[in-house]
Amino acid sequence: MAIDRQRVYHKRDRLRQLRAFCHAARLGSITQAAVHLGLSQPAVSLHVRELENELEANLFDRGGSGISLTPAGETLYELSRPLVHGMDELSVNFMERIDGSVSGRLHVAASVAGASFVLPRYVKQFRDRYPGIRLRVRNCLLSEGVKLLLDDEVEFLLGVKDPYPEDTLEYRELLPYEIVLITASDHPLAEREAVSPKEASAWPAIVPPAGTYSRQYGETAAREFGIDVNAVIEVGGWSVIQRYVESGLGISVVPSIAIDETDRLAVISLKDYFPSRSFGVFTRRGKFLTPPARRFLRLMVPDFPDPPPPPRGR
Repeated sequence: MAIDRQRVYHKRDRLRQLRAFCHAARLGSITQAAVHLGLSQPAVSLHVRELENELEANLFDRGGSGISLTPAGETLYELSRPLVHGMDELSVNFMERIDGSVSGRLHVAASVAGASFVLPRYVKQFRDRYPGIRLRVRNCLLSEGVKLLLDDEVEFLLGVKDPYPEDTLEYRELLPYEIVLITASDHPLAEREAVSPKEASAWPAIVPPAGTYSRQYGETAAREFGIDVNAVIEVGGWSVIQRYVESGLGISVVPSIAIDETDRLAVISLKDYFPSRSFGVFTRRGKFLTPPARRFLRLMVPDFPDPPPPPRGR
């Protein structure tokens, strides 16, 4: 019996075909899959076509607006995604099993507040567990971080929950926070449980300079609460503002995540004036994360899931 050597070669190359298929399904694009895999677009198309021919099934609906999974494609994606994902992780998982080490790089983005007040505790845990991974943190505005995330320049973004493109990003809360009024511990307002905007506006205030990230992050609340009318000092950075407030130079309005229990401050809730807010992590919807990224995310969100399959084709 003659052996179809071309068919045998294709079967030996099944993993390559499945990788091309899975990444095309995940990204919704043959071209983007090619970029991700470091292959040419025709090569990825060929791998997918070979797989369709061998399985005798159409895996994608191909239209002018892109590709989407057929019912057969959905079934194959569900079956093959764990295999491809596991093979992509094999070398890292193998090294971790034999000597407990994981190496590589992890690029993330974070707001200034996130990088200063939220991230350090997790970075310490992560570095203790995985000292071989080099971590790079990009400090940026939320809009800049979203662009970095969509451009695949970072694996996840830490920031406040503002409106974001829910069709391409997912958000998971890490901690809620409030907008609070802070004063020196011996300030006349320090013992108050509540302070009105009129009362607060009578005292010297410390605010971030116009155009800085700290001001963007908190200026709306400061302006709405009315302390801007009596601003006597402009200085950048929540930590710096807190030191000035501790020294009795003025009062300020800041996010509660910026307050540490060691700060010598009086903290007065403004929940009657501002709703509770949220700080969390943004990831690309449906994107397979690298092992270092998943390990870091699961330190912050222990039940962080693998991404779901892409939506059903039209």
